[in-house]
Amino acid sequence: MSEVRGTLYVARTIGPGPVKEEPVPFADLQELLDVCAEREEGAAFLRAEIVGTSLGERRRLVLDFGQFGRDER
Repeated sequence: MSEVRGTLYVARTIGPGPVKEEPVPFADLQELLDVCAEREEGAAFLRAEIVGTSLGERRRLVLDFGQFGRDER
């Protein structure tokens, strides 16, 4: 498996006005899930930028998601 790394951007509202965006690096999918779980409280928006190699070329994937939480099924 090729090396994958990325950054999770957690946007939080700070009352009326600007939104603070916190960049959090991660090195694999498990670390991304752990980082999301640690920061889900009060998160307004989450964006993950993932960089890796596919078909011999460097690729970048950007995922935008607004909610992360427990699977209560």
